[in-house]
Amino acid sequence: MLAITLLGFSACASIDQMNSDIATLESDVTSLKKETQSLQDLRKEVADLSVQVDEMQNNLQDLRGRVDENQHSVDKYMKDIRTLIGSVEKNTSIGVTSSPPPTTEVTPPSTPSAPSLDAEEVYNDAYRIFQDGRYPESRSAFVKFLQQFPQTEYSDNAQFWIGESYFKEGKTEEAILGFEDVVKKYPQGNKVPDALIRQGICFKILGDKDNARIILQRVIDKYPNTPQSDTARKELEGLW
Repeated sequence: MLAITLLGFSACASIDQMNSDIATLESDVTSLKKETQSLQDLRKEVADLSVQVDEMQNNLQDLRGRVDENQHSVDKYMKDIRTLIGSVEKNTSIGVTSSPPPTTEVTPPSTPSAPSLDAEEVYNDAYRIFQDGRYPESRSAFVKFLQQFPQTEYSDNAQFWIGESYFKEGKTEEAILGFEDVVKKYPQGNKVPDALIRQGICFKILGDKDNARIILQRVIDKYPNTPQSDTARKELEGLW
């Protein structure tokens, strides 16, 4: 009887151990299933990320292509502008380097002390045409004026309005050349600071921020405590 009883206890213990092992195994299987699901989810996320990376790379490649194309166009017309900068630096000892063109204050024509009557009449006629907004016509009139009166107290003003007429038409490169003639041909004229500001704005429009900063800072340094220096500071605010 004792042996049978012991055998019964042993069998019960074995069954309990088997049940415990089965429970442990089931728990392990459940954990493994969860880990497998997590791994599958992770693989899916990796696959999704891979697709996104491919799309970003394609977009980046397209963007680089557009940038290269635009840069080629910019380099083409900026070559002449760079030549202009070198000329300005050589002749005036300054470094010159879309939404519509920015509005800025422009000093009205200077009042000459002893003007020639004929020069005054021709100049005023051309300026009235400019004020009417007939920019190509006014430009031709100012050019004619300078041919007749290349060195009067009105001449620097006339050259400035030639550059300004281009500026009003959105012809930025031509405007830079027109304003450069003010600086080069009439370095002592009262229109030089206005011409320099306009050149700085033109370079700003073209995206040449470095050269825009240099020329606008030159206005501040050379013409302190003037309306032009205040204008140059305002234009510089968007360049830093």
